[in-house]
Amino acid sequence: MLLHKYTTEEAIENIYNSSNILASKYNVLNKKLAIIFKGGRQYLYHDVKKSDYDVFENADSQGKILNSHIKNYKVEKIEGVVDVTPILEQIELLKNK
Repeated sequence: MLLHKYTTEEAIENIYNSSNILASKYNVLNKKLAIIFKGGRQYLYHDVKKSDYDVFENADSQGKILNSHIKNYKVEKIEGVVDVTPILEQIELLKNK
């Protein structure tokens, strides 16, 4: 479930209350979707249609839509692990508002 959304002309950044997905960034111009998972893994999905991204963003379960809509796109694993501590802290603050 979407907790926080930040939008610019080029990108949409979101934080989620999800069992596995912490955050995403969708680049509107090049249609790339980066997703950060709880374990710190990050994947980049290419040529994601805005309509599929909208379904992902607004879903009650991002994981279900990831499996049904987003995993059909070309994917690239980003090397390294993201420090998810600041994201988890922000999620807790947002949930307690």
